[in-house]
Amino acid sequence: MSQGDFSEKEEVFSPEEVSVAQELWATCSIFLSTIITDKQDYTRWIRPIEPRGIRGNKFVIRVPSEVFLLYLTEHYYKQFNLMQSIYMEPNGIMMVIEFPRTNDEPAGISGNELDANVSTARNEEDYVNVLNEKLSFETFLESECNRFARYVAEAVADNPGQSPHTVLFIHGPSGVGKTHLSQAIGSRVRQLHPEKRVCYISCAKFEAQFVFDCKQRNKYRFIEFYQHMDVLIIDDIQTLIGKTATQQAFFEIFNHLYLLNKQIVLTCDVPPVAFQDIEDRILTRIQGAMQVSLERPDLELRRKILKQRVAEAGVELGFEVVEYIAENMKNNVRELEGTMNTLITYAQIRKSPIDLGMASRIMGQSISMIKPEITMEQIVREVSNEYGVEAEELRSSSRTAKIALPRQIVMYLTNKHTEHTLVAIAKKLKRKNHTTVMHGIKTIGNRIETDKKLKEAIDQLEQRLLSAAS
Repeated sequence: MSQGDFSEKEEVFSPEEVSVAQELWATCSIFLSTIITDKQDYTRWIRPIEPRGIRGNKFVIRVPSEVFLLYLTEHYYKQFNLMQSIYMEPNGIMMVIEFPRTNDEPAGISGNELDANVSTARNEEDYVNVLNEKLSFETFLESECNRFARYVAEAVADNPGQSPHTVLFIHGPSGVGKTHLSQAIGSRVRQLHPEKRVCYISCAKFEAQFVFDCKQRNKYRFIEFYQHMDVLIIDDIQTLIGKTATQQAFFEIFNHLYLLNKQIVLTCDVPPVAFQDIEDRILTRIQGAMQVSLERPDLELRRKILKQRVAEAGVELGFEVVEYIAENMKNNVRELEGTMNTLITYAQIRKSPIDLGMASRIMGQSISMIKPEITMEQIVREVSNEYGVEAEELRSSSRTAKIALPRQIVMYLTNKHTEHTLVAIAKKLKRKNHTTVMHGIKTIGNRIETDKKLKEAIDQLEQRLLSAAS
């Protein structure tokens, strides 16, 4: 279900467009009558809905008021979603619900019966809502590893709430720019659409607010506040995992905004396929989102970041120094910027340029910058020997425990010790897509926290790989 406001000049449909819409709604109404067993509820909440027309892939229906729509989203979203999946989605049709600008309720229906309060529960100032002006699209450096994600993010910011980007899910390891990109979306929306209510919040703060309001017996005030956002950006959504009560509140907010066609942006360190201990209804919603990934910075991006930091600091770092750092600092942007900050500080204190030898000595004292070169082929060979399987078996379709575990270990170690993207790892292991690889990495990461035997085995593998590469 999605929603759109009436425009000042109401859209006019042709008789044919109206007729097609009426036929489709007649079929849908019959279906709804079979799954809404209470005849009075059906009469009160389904009969007043009016089909207006179908144009292109957009099926427009009208409800008496916004309050009426809010009641539908709260009580009948499952039925409407099922109806859409059967009669609309297979044909690529998107349902849009319109309502008058006034908040007049349908005759004979009281506010108490609706159980929907559409007033803003608290002022935005009651919550910390800070967008860092420095984290903009203008300061977001791009290369092949993040170009598509930036393209989608800008499209969302330019036209928030527009399909197919109504829900945007950005995932990737720590320090690759998820926060920067999500904040850039919020800042751009505020610039282009100042009338829209935009809220950026970390998931940790979101949970803390929820716990506090629950203690103050203001749970519904918390939920109501966020349900009134036009653009809601929640950073590091993986914090929800295992938090049952917070998940429930999140779902109520998410579902409300989703059904009203508001913009939702979520960031996470893993794709939805790797989620564990999260409600199925939340996972289903997120899996239907527009998903983009941010990979570890490639060499092109690392060079851009370094050159920018040097220019900003006004210090002299020779080409060799910049190249040396770019080729050896491969994990994430934060580590790269930390390295540069250290070197810049030394250069400012010494009031002299930093040469390659000095850079090497400084970094050797603070951060282990130079890492032995480990290849995926070496990882496959060591894992194969350790578990007594052939290398080709790891690239087969077999899902037996004998093959599945070492294959996941290969995924985990390759992701940790090489620059291979998830897509590249999937291709080399002949997996369908990168989500399988992400799931394998997550599985091993979780297991080594509790399985001491597996952790020891992987530690030994890493030691042998590092020794062979040094």
